[in-house]
Amino acid sequence: MPSFLLGRSKSYTVSSTDSQSRQRLLESCEIFQSIEPEFLKEISERMTARNLAKNEMLFEQGDSIKGFYLLEEGRIKRKTYDEESGRHHEVTFPLEAKSINSMRVIGGGKQPNSVKCISARCRLYEMSRHDLLSLLRQQPDIAIQIAEGLSKEVRRGTGKFVTPFLRQKQQTDINYPAVAIAAGTESYYRSALNAVLNARLTGVKSKYFPKMHIQVPTRISYITGFKGLRAAFEENVNPEEFSSPTAVSLGMAIAPGIIMTPISGVLEATNAGHMNTESMATRWLRGAVPRGAREIIFGVGLNQMSDFFEERLTYWFNSEHKVATNMAGSIAAGVVSGYLSHVPHNMSTYKLLEPHRTYRDLYMNQFVRSSVPPALEDNIRSWSSQTSKNVVRVIAATLFPRGLLIRTTQIVGSFMILNGTINYLSLKEHEKIQRAMGNPHV
Repeated sequence: MPSFLLGRSKSYTVSSTDSQSRQRLLESCEIFQSIEPEFLKEISERMTARNLAKNEMLFEQGDSIKGFYLLEEGRIKRKTYDEESGRHHEVTFPLEAKSINSMRVIGGGKQPNSVKCISARCRLYEMSRHDLLSLLRQQPDIAIQIAEGLSKEVRRGTGKFVTPFLRQKQQTDINYPAVAIAAGTESYYRSALNAVLNARLTGVKSKYFPKMHIQVPTRISYITGFKGLRAAFEENVNPEEFSSPTAVSLGMAIAPGIIMTPISGVLEATNAGHMNTESMATRWLRGAVPRGAREIIFGVGLNQMSDFFEERLTYWFNSEHKVATNMAGSIAAGVVSGYLSHVPHNMSTYKLLEPHRTYRDLYMNQFVRSSVPPALEDNIRSWSSQTSKNVVRVIAATLFPRGLLIRTTQIVGSFMILNGTINYLSLKEHEKIQRAMGNPHV
């Protein structure tokens, strides 16, 4: 029985019924992540269970480190006292396992913080430092495997991907069936959100899924074009060979958006038939200029920006959680792209729906007028200077336009559907190939 029990807590030998829980907690603990199962079992058999009552201390700052703990149930709080400032600070660690002292138990020394139970009850498993060191002396292979686990954790914690923006590279071997499936699925989501957004902008409702026999194949061509063009540029153009690599990278990033603008025009035209009765041959050209700006932002967001955020977020997600990391990167890129593309999207939509009006007229008398928040309009209505009122209206409408949440939601959802589906299907295809090649670790 360990001699380092504190207060009212009780410690007792772990029964065989706790074996599965002990094994699970040990496997998730950073220091033991490379330990073989038979060694994990040997460690778990030397552990004892312990219960703490609410507000009961596990140990105090400055106490000697006498063991490590794995939290099975309940919540704890770590606090440290800074003698120089005289302040108390709560302490958190970006670790997956519910472990306490696991990274300090071998080195020993003093506790750097105090730990107490803050839930109704805390149930822990504990192992004394003496028992752990004795086991390591008896089984040197365990020490080697612990060192391997710690090395992996250090590499994961210190190795961050920092590829500069616009320099991210995608795989050149595109899984086009996956892209087609993702684009076909996303076309229905996009069409419905476009109908909602257009109704918000114009006050006129339209069908959620108009002319899907045109939209679906066009959207598949559109998204496949973005992915394929990016791969082609990256495979055939090396920015480092030019005197201004940043400018070349920028050109490679925006080129797909410019090239795909005509296809986007066809897609937009299918949603505008309820107000613009022109033929499709004419209608798809309306709003081409702001639509081109929007497509550039969409293309950069879908490709480089999603990869940029996904790369940065890899540090916060376990490397095995590729789907979650991909989704988080798509959400972040979607929020940025949705905000930046909102004004050109609105102007493109207005011009498409009312082609007889000029861009200036649509911006000042349609976009600005309909986008100023009512509360702000009430506050500036009494101002004597018309110029001041117009300036405030333009700034407010441009920075916080009406329909921003719908547009951003549309882009976030599109990026998640597209990148998520493509990533998932490509990952499954890769695993299938690896299994066919006899790789047992898939």
